[in-house]
Amino acid sequence: MRPLGIKLNKLLEDLVLMTLSFYEPMTLSNIILDFDDEKLKAFPDFDKIQLQEILHGLAAKKLIKPVKIDKEEGWIRIHPKRSWWKRLLPF
Repeated sequence: MRPLGIKLNKLLEDLVLMTLSFYEPMTLSNIILDFDDEKLKAFPDFDKIQLQEILHGLAAKKLIKPVKIDKEEGWIRIHPKRSWWKRLLPF
């Protein structure tokens, strides 16, 4: 397993975040099935192990939350928190 470059890692993180839902948790197989085929062609060496590393990294950054779905590991995207003053001011 080779380490991912920073730029490549960011592009893959964006691809995974675009795939994940805010509303329903997704398992690993759901994520793989929902990937955009055209965007995935840009990463021919992308595999399941790299996907799991990215998911765990996104969970550590608190962009996604791990959940259990019928004894299987799943993830759901988290709405970004806004500071209190941004919630008060309308812009």
